[in-house]
Amino acid sequence: MIEDEKEFAITKFAKDLLVVRDAVRMAIEHTDLEAVQAEEDLQAVKDKFTANMEGQKMTAEVMDKVLERFKVTQYDPKGQMFDPTLHEAVFTVAKSESENNTVEIVM
Repeated sequence: MIEDEKEFAITKFAKDLLVVRDAVRMAIEHTDLEAVQAEEDLQAVKDKFTANMEGQKMTAEVMDKVLERFKVTQYDPKGQMFDPTLHEAVFTVAKSESENNTVEIVM
């Protein structure tokens, strides 16, 4: 019974994530990088970029809603002291106005 509930929950989560994946895939399929690079009309490039950014924003909103439904919350330690028991360092920032060992960028 518990295994069935776990499998159902995972299946529901995966199904909801497919909506996000479909939105990303659609954006990729509708973006002709070669055409954008060859475009000489600056306004046309701006319009394509704007449309792409709007699509990314909508996709991020869908993803946030899916994660919220499953009670997945964002942890943002920016500005806090680095704690190796909670954080994973990917890189360091060479020049910073923050105190050493402060989390500056969250990925």
